[in-house]
Amino acid sequence: MTVRRTTSTSNFGVSARESHDSAPFYDRFRAPELSDDQNVPLPAEIEEAFVCGDARKMDGVADGSVALVVTSPPYFAGKQYEQELEREGVPSSYLEYLEMLTDVFAECVRKLEPGGRIAVNVANLGRKPYRSLSADVIRILQHDLGLLLRGELIWQKAEGASGSCAWGSFRSAANPVLRDITERVIVASKGRFDRARSVKQRAAEGLPHESTLMTEDFMALTLDIWSIPSESARRVGHPAPFPVELPEQLIRLFTFKNDLIVDPFMGSGSTLVAAARLGRRFVGYDLDPSYVDIARRRVGEAFAPAPPAAGPAGRRLAVGPTIVSDRVEDVHSRATAEGKAAHQVAGQVLADAGFAIVERNRRIPKTGVTIDVVATDGDGATWFFDVVGSFTSHRGGMLRTDTVWKSLGRASALKRWRGEVPLVLLTSHLPRRPSEGDTALRAAGTDAFFDAIEMLSTDGLERLARYAKGGLADDPQPGYWTTHDLARRRSS
Repeated sequence: MTVRRTTSTSNFGVSARESHDSAPFYDRFRAPELSDDQNVPLPAEIEEAFVCGDARKMDGVADGSVALVVTSPPYFAGKQYEQELEREGVPSSYLEYLEMLTDVFAECVRKLEPGGRIAVNVANLGRKPYRSLSADVIRILQHDLGLLLRGELIWQKAEGASGSCAWGSFRSAANPVLRDITERVIVASKGRFDRARSVKQRAAEGLPHESTLMTEDFMALTLDIWSIPSESARRVGHPAPFPVELPEQLIRLFTFKNDLIVDPFMGSGSTLVAAARLGRRFVGYDLDPSYVDIARRRVGEAFAPAPPAAGPAGRRLAVGPTIVSDRVEDVHSRATAEGKAAHQVAGQVLADAGFAIVERNRRIPKTGVTIDVVATDGDGATWFFDVVGSFTSHRGGMLRTDTVWKSLGRASALKRWRGEVPLVLLTSHLPRRPSEGDTALRAAGTDAFFDAIEMLSTDGLERLARYAKGGLADDPQPGYWTTHDLARRRSS
């Protein structure tokens, strides 16, 4: 066995990371102050989760009990902020604003457990001149409060063609202005880089220890650029809401089930909605009673049972306390607990539906295409299954348009070769209607692929079970395809 030579910091970096000694690099900086505190209290009942009050004094939250603070401080800009100036506790200058943030974050640090994290979403301010609020927040967290800075996420809210309309000098070098399509999320931890107490110790002591992070979720969320569409202010009833998906992904990445999440600037309650969906305890603070009411209503709606499925796409599995079939719940819970990837989940779903898996990853000569799963139904007919996209909650499945185009490219390459064998696209998330991805799939039609099925939808599992019984290899069932789509297939 060849022993790999270890690497160390050099002026020009290194190509490998195994057994890397980075001490020379970190010796250039002041050593961080680390804590060996291991005290974590047992989970306690939350007396009031929606607090109308100042987060500089969070008496309702026990010291050292919070696993994660997720927040988006109010912007120090705009008409809505100016209207708030008369409210007690709202700063009137930028320096007072930063002092207020420092005081609030100091209280958050007091409430964090050892190794607990804080994630602060900020938008940078102004263009004449530009003001980096993210730099000010980093200074507060790292230098003023002594937290360990863990990284900076870039939240991409829009594609390059959109964004702020502050063009400056249009098509001229006189005064072009950069347009904002991103915000920042600053992440820091208290006293240590890991969570206090190992998972094994937590389980033995009755502390939160169960992760709800899938394998492909982990791979996607540990990248430092997240593409998440922004939220509609009109729909939510708040001038600057951040989408539930943003705190949801932070909570998935940094916390265990039943951990305590706090948002000191609750606003419309996006963080609390995300925590409720994921089975975490939560507390939010806001000075405006109307926002407290909005947050309470939104969390209540998150717990409400889902209505019966409507439309051809079936009902998607929710990540919260929504009523779903036992089969869907079982597949999802097993996949989550075992950290399975999309291909593993697909194999489990097909076997549960009644298909006999004949082969995996069959390479097709002269096409450059690999068929993910070859299976047979109850009549012995052969089926091809293409597992599309990753099994993640963060833009997984076919939510990305480029993933849709790749799947259509594979389907086109297979079309002549597969003959009459049905090709089914299996995914965790179908593209939303009427998105570009959905339009592209429907334009390709049943000539390109037989069916498209969400692996974790009740409708999708039922359709797979019908196909597995046999006799339907030339007859797509309504579900993804509308009756109009299928009528067009039969008439062609």
